[in-house]
Amino acid sequence: MLVPENEQFPTIEEEKFERLNSYIQNAKSKNTQKSYAADWKHFTEWCKVNNRNPLPASAGTLCLYLSDLAETHKYSTLRRRISSINMVHKFKRHLPPSQHIEVQALLEGIKRENGTQHEPKRALMLQVIPDLMNKIDITTLIGLRDKAILLLGFALASPRSELVAINIEDLEVNDFGMDVRIQDTKTKQDDLIKGVVFTHNEFCPVKATQEWIKAGGFTSGALFRAIDRHGNVKDRLSDQSISLILKKYIGELGLDVNDFAGHSLRSGLSTSAAMMGMTEIAIMKQTGHKSREMVDRYIQAGLRYRNNASSILKEL
Repeated sequence: MLVPENEQFPTIEEEKFERLNSYIQNAKSKNTQKSYAADWKHFTEWCKVNNRNPLPASAGTLCLYLSDLAETHKYSTLRRRISSINMVHKFKRHLPPSQHIEVQALLEGIKRENGTQHEPKRALMLQVIPDLMNKIDITTLIGLRDKAILLLGFALASPRSELVAINIEDLEVNDFGMDVRIQDTKTKQDDLIKGVVFTHNEFCPVKATQEWIKAGGFTSGALFRAIDRHGNVKDRLSDQSISLILKKYIGELGLDVNDFAGHSLRSGLSTSAAMMGMTEIAIMKQTGHKSREMVDRYIQAGLRYRNNASSILKEL
């Protein structure tokens, strides 16, 4: 029987390749394959949102991705994600991106700071704010700065790197509160404008920010700046300082400083807002999260105590 000229059949080499690929796929269990697929999907979605190329992934792309993950995930999860990303690269004949020295150094730094058995830091809940503010001596320049940092940091729910990147020029007060331009330090895309409302009480982040600017005599440049022990104002504050400032007053409250970090401000706003019935969209709009996965754990923690069946014990 003659084969029609326009009919295509797989070559022997193609059949061997398909069979070989099947064997390779079956080298891993179905559960492992599902984990690889889920991890790769998460990575590619993150790359899409952040305008990055997932394949081949550069050292910079993987470092930014891992830095984001380190704020909310365990170290073991980071290692698994890297393994999945490496596997895809190997199958596509690309070098595993984790071989870059920058990625290895970042992982070592995350391991040292967060530990291999990383537990998420506690959220700074709204109810703690008054007691925290009472520990700040606002008769000093440092106190005025610290109050502004903690209140504005909580209200903006921004990562600490974005908080310290704010300039005086990024602030615009209006009838409702204050617009804050958040510089996109990661992807260099269009900046995000966040609104912070007037609360008309002693915990107003807008008022605290204005008082700090007035006391410092600032007209332009960095909003939050370092101050030495002699009261001299220095350069822009480092992002690590946000954690140290928060821990200082947390310790004075008698709480364990190891339970909190700079990220506690960000998670605190998300969790507290969820507990008070704020919508997921409203929370994500303020935090700037583009992925539900990153913010959903905070929202779920906040919703855990709303309309909770155990509350019937109050009726006793």
